[in-house]
Amino acid sequence: MENYFGQHGWKEFNQNRETILSEFDKIIQQTKNRPVQIAHGLGVEAHIRKWLSEFLPKKYGVTSGYIIPNLYNDNIRLYHYDIIIFNQLEAPILWTEGNYDQSEQGKYRAIPAKHVVAVYEVKSRLTKLNVSNSIKKLNETESFKEQLNPLYSCGVIFIDLKEKDNNDESIIKELMKGKDVFGFTGGMVLRYENDYSAIGRISLLNGNPIKPGDKIHSKPIAKPIDDLSIYSTEDGEIITSEFGAGVKLLQTPENTTAVTKCYGTMYGENSKSIYLYWSRSYFADFHIDLLSTLEGIALNDKNRTVFGQIFDILKIKKASLQNSKPEKGKPFLEVKLREDLNKIDYNSSKPLLKFVISIKNTGNVSVIYTGNSFKTKSELPAGETSEHSISFEMDFTSDIKNLKEHLRNEKIEIPVRIVYYPINNKEFCSVEKVIKITEKNIEFL
Repeated sequence: MENYFGQHGWKEFNQNRETILSEFDKIIQQTKNRPVQIAHGLGVEAHIRKWLSEFLPKKYGVTSGYIIPNLYNDNIRLYHYDIIIFNQLEAPILWTEGNYDQSEQGKYRAIPAKHVVAVYEVKSRLTKLNVSNSIKKLNETESFKEQLNPLYSCGVIFIDLKEKDNNDESIIKELMKGKDVFGFTGGMVLRYENDYSAIGRISLLNGNPIKPGDKIHSKPIAKPIDDLSIYSTEDGEIITSEFGAGVKLLQTPENTTAVTKCYGTMYGENSKSIYLYWSRSYFADFHIDLLSTLEGIALNDKNRTVFGQIFDILKIKKASLQNSKPEKGKPFLEVKLREDLNKIDYNSSKPLLKFVISIKNTGNVSVIYTGNSFKTKSELPAGETSEHSISFEMDFTSDIKNLKEHLRNEKIEIPVRIVYYPINNKEFCSVEKVIKITEKNIEFL
């Protein structure tokens, strides 16, 4: 069973990522014996362009090719870019290059600079060298950056992070050089070798939370999502007990909170910081952010369209069993049955079991406790006792005499579980008992 679920349509949307990766893997297999292997790079670029052209609103065109600035210098070099997103309702196509048998996505087009709204470089693998080459490529717009569209942005898309590169902390530092590139916002890594469900999100942000003396978390770059030490306590609190791990919370229309686990590294310089985080939702998040950037919508705008989100089912960390003997400085609960108040009511329309549980805190620390998985909870001060009446209506299809006969020959067992934690910390403990019901008696096993 999958340990995650998603927003309506999440499987269909994220299938687009699977299609891109499948095509990439197929090209790799087809070209692995060739002496020069560049086809996989060109092929995956075409598939990403095809997907973006289908995804983006129709006013945006997607192509590879050249950005043509309005410069009166015939000696300027024409730079080729893997993915150019432009306003195709207004932009003329200055020329097209490509063979007649080449697909539309494989052709190069020349676009005037003022109509270009985004540029992305695509590399097959996340390495320091590929990051460096991509950053240099994107920085080629520096000489005519003032001619680009006012909403211009740029970034990088990597297909794979291989495990052999996972501890190369120079990668995150190399990504930091994007701060000097006009319009650089970050990018995406489509896959991590040790967890194919994880997508990397690269984000360049203003502000640097790192202070002198802080420990910088820069490796490993990625971890399998299911291996992260993120769990829920029995009262529903989310605990992250691993450096670099975190959660993204989304309030649903049903007034519940959906959780997406994430893990990542970051690096800061001066007033900027670069983040490389991984989660199952980041394929969707990359596209949500791309749409917002193209339209000039703030990334924290509550009116942004949200789609394709994937949520993780958190494991609930069960409370440990209370020790058999009290410990100094800790609470200790004695749970007993009030024998004088326990009974089976045979006179009601359905047989009714009634019993009273006595809970005494014999320790010297007050506790918060529950007997119903924290649907309700109560405080029990040190040295005090609380009593709870519990009733069970027995839904037998036969008559009352058959219940008596049943209890004469077989016992009924009902589990009782009290969970508590000291009022000054959340060190959960539990007391687990089983009530045995026979014809003549109700008692703890």
